[in-house]
Amino acid sequence: MEPTLRQKVLLGLSWSAGLKFLGQAASWIITIVVMRKLSPQDYGLMGMAGVIITYVARINELGLGAAIIQAEVVDERIKSQIFGLLIIVNCGLFLLCFLLAPIISTFFSEPRLVPIVRLLATQFVLASFTIIPQSLIARDMLFKERSIVSLLALIAGSLTTLALALAEWGVWSLVWGSLILDFFMVAGLNIIKPCLFLPNFSLKGMGRIISFGGYVTVSRIIWAFYSQADVIIVGKLLGQRLLGFYSVAINLASLPMEKISGIINQVAFPAFASIQTDAETAASHFLKAVRLMSLMAFPVLWGISSISADLVDTLLGDKWVNVVVPLQTISLVIPVRMVSNLMSPMLLGLGRADVQLFNVIVYSLVLPIGFLLGTRWGIAGVSMVWTTMFPLAFLFNMSRAVRVVKMSLYDVIRQMIVPFAAAVIMYIAVGFLRAGIPDTNQIIRLILCVIAGAVVYTSLIIIFAKDSYREALALIRN
Repeated sequence: MEPTLRQKVLLGLSWSAGLKFLGQAASWIITIVVMRKLSPQDYGLMGMAGVIITYVARINELGLGAAIIQAEVVDERIKSQIFGLLIIVNCGLFLLCFLLAPIISTFFSEPRLVPIVRLLATQFVLASFTIIPQSLIARDMLFKERSIVSLLALIAGSLTTLALALAEWGVWSLVWGSLILDFFMVAGLNIIKPCLFLPNFSLKGMGRIISFGGYVTVSRIIWAFYSQADVIIVGKLLGQRLLGFYSVAINLASLPMEKISGIINQVAFPAFASIQTDAETAASHFLKAVRLMSLMAFPVLWGISSISADLVDTLLGDKWVNVVVPLQTISLVIPVRMVSNLMSPMLLGLGRADVQLFNVIVYSLVLPIGFLLGTRWGIAGVSMVWTTMFPLAFLFNMSRAVRVVKMSLYDVIRQMIVPFAAAVIMYIAVGFLRAGIPDTNQIIRLILCVIAGAVVYTSLIIIFAKDSYREALALIRN
């Protein structure tokens, strides 16, 4: 019997989450060792190089991968045409980054960036052979196979980074680790869905796909601008050393968002695309996603914020003490960003890339201005912009997005309010507990705070949101 959509989604979430957790457990341990080995300057260099690479990476797909997933029919001719277009675009982007490397180096006054940017740019050549298999795998909901490939690639990249860091390769350990991960992804995805066709460089009959992909591409270009604006501004105005601290703080705070949202989006986009004509069902699934995301995200991120001082000192050491304040601050807003990220797969799955584009424009207008003003107070000021200005932009965007499925902003906020309130009480309780335990018992204090926070939050959810608690347990069991 063919599995239902619900069964496919649950199976996809279980495989994606299970293998992602396994990979991240290993990756986290390796990352901590690498952070203790490398310097803030190494991470600052990688952050500077990542500005251009991340930005260009939002263009390289041209939204064609999303168009493959969303389209009702994708035949061999369309796939070969998309393949030809991807080869042209990605080889061109490789050449562009190669030529722009000296300009990026001059902008940041850092000559070491030239070879780093040029080597990282080779990932665009690899991307030509990744996008179609990856999109077809998502379209067919082959989550188990995709999760296995992602796990193997993550382990290979992490082990490469660790080995080179221990061999004193500095920032190059991060560069080569990233490239090895990409190489394993290309190889694995093509084993599952090989690109066994020649490229076709004709655009005939691709009007709808290119139009949809165009909206997605413009959204990603603008998103890349606002998502990297803080790194550009901090690197330019505050320098490489402070950028290193800020980059590590925002990477640590964002890690749960990237991993959990990556799992959700990987499953949600094709799921919404399969029910794009049923607005009522789409609304129900979206509210459930918001409810479960809030239930998981608020305790984890607010918990990290509440113990960030002990966490940084215990795991990373004294040289990373300047990470504490931005980590404390940024972690508070990450749950809202995770809920915000749910809008994209819903809107794209329902074919409303235009609304998604408008949302990204709002973020790109509001946040960079705030980052510029925030630099007056250093990286702490930039971090505060995330916690003050992003929630306001989120409320405005969400109020528009939910109209697509005939809902109101109140419907969404109602799913978030209990997890938020429980996280606030948990935060206060952990603060009191932490204040009562002396610094000499830092590791014990860290463990007790984690346990106490989990007990307080879980107890409150069981009392005030019993249905949501049972819903989450059912998802875990499935």
